Amino acid sequence: MFRQQHDRIKDSHILCVLLAVLAVLAVPGSLRAQGSCAPISAPEAFLEFNHMDPMLDRHRSVRWLNSRAGGNARYLVTGLTEYEVQASFDMRFEPREVGAGRYCLDPVRVSPKVNVVKHLVYIASELERGTCEYDVVYAHEGEHVKINQGMEADIRASLDDLVDDVVRKVGAMFPMPAENAQRAMRRLISEYSRDFKRRLNDIRRRSSQLHERIDTPAEYKKLSLACGPNSAFQTTLQDAMR
Repeated sequence: MFRQQHDRIKDSHILCVLLAVLAVLAVPGSLRAQGSCAPISAPEAFLEFNHMDPMLDRHRSVRWLNSRAGGNARYLVTGLTEYEVQASFDMRFEPREVGAGRYCLDPVRVSPKVNVVKHLVYIASELERGTCEYDVVYAHEGEHVKINQGMEADIRASLDDLVDDVVRKVGAMFPMPAENAQRAMRRLISEYSRDFKRRLNDIRRRSSQLHERIDTPAEYKKLSLACGPNSAFQTTLQDAMR
């Protein structure tokens, strides 16, 4: 009787060990790969976006505008908008000791800076303010200005996404020696600096596509007829190009 009971206790112990092993193996791979360096708090994210209100230039001839736009013979350029930004990226991590000379990385600040260095709206000098033709060109260039101004919201949304990616990446790391932590910080800063520039270029490309949608031969033809068949678009401006 004693022998049988002892065997049952031993079998029960083996079964418990087996269940514990199975429980570890049953943990999803994604959870086991998450690492143990989840940041204590999200980093401060601040986008410094220095605006520039569009400046109107009415001192350029229609000939100059067409030359500036590349001299496309398919249509007459009577207005032009130019927009240019410059960007820089700053990011800071702090190593956090978690014991036994090993460290995790806490992202502390992500702070890109974007400067609008040019925002010019040209309207051909041959067009008199207050005329139908002037108003048509002014309204069209105003649509370009709206597209340019919309870039800031896109950059802010992209920054939020970048910060989320940073938090996920450092959270998936495991504690590391001090020398590895320094290399990892330099690598991450370089990586995310490139990532921010890539995101900014993507936003610029999407913005260019929006500009192209309202700069089509069909749209130009529509605008040229908006003030009647004998407007300055068909007379004065055509003569100025000869």
